[in-house]
Amino acid sequence: MKLNPFKSAAGYVAITGIMLALAAALTTLESLFSAFLPAGVRIGLANIVVLCAAECINAPTALLITLLKSVFVLLTRGFTAGVMSLCGGLPAFAVTIFMLKKTSASYIGISVSGAVLHIFGQLFAACFFTGSIYTLYYAPLLLVTAVASGFFTGAVSGRISPLLKNRISRL
Repeated sequence: MKLNPFKSAAGYVAITGIMLALAAALTTLESLFSAFLPAGVRIGLANIVVLCAAECINAPTALLITLLKSVFVLLTRGFTAGVMSLCGGLPAFAVTIFMLKKTSASYIGISVSGAVLHIFGQLFAACFFTGSIYTLYYAPLLLVTAVASGFFTGAVSGRISPLLKNRISRL
């Protein structure tokens, strides 16, 4: 798989940079909603960008956005948040790529699966940080919110991705 699917390197760098900036902006926007949600619950808006990048560009670009989004979280919210972002983002990325390549699942199905694995990755990291298995008692609430947020981000990705794919194919 070619890292740069565009006719020019400049087009690839520009689109990847825009998508990374959008993921960072959506991560920041999410922080505004966190005051109204239970502790640890996030909507996952930046995952829209990762799913669209995986579908419209390629897996390495989506992985790059996932990793750099975690670096952004590390720099803006600290070590623990950065590790939690990475521990959730990598399993979500893996299931997203698997489902895009090997199944005919809808964007909603892919996004819900990614959100659920994101939660499990973060729960295992939280168990490590707290040194307690009792952190897993939070799983039912987090799974319900993961399904709801995955449904939302999948529906948005399903609307945006075909439009983005059409625009990117012209570059």
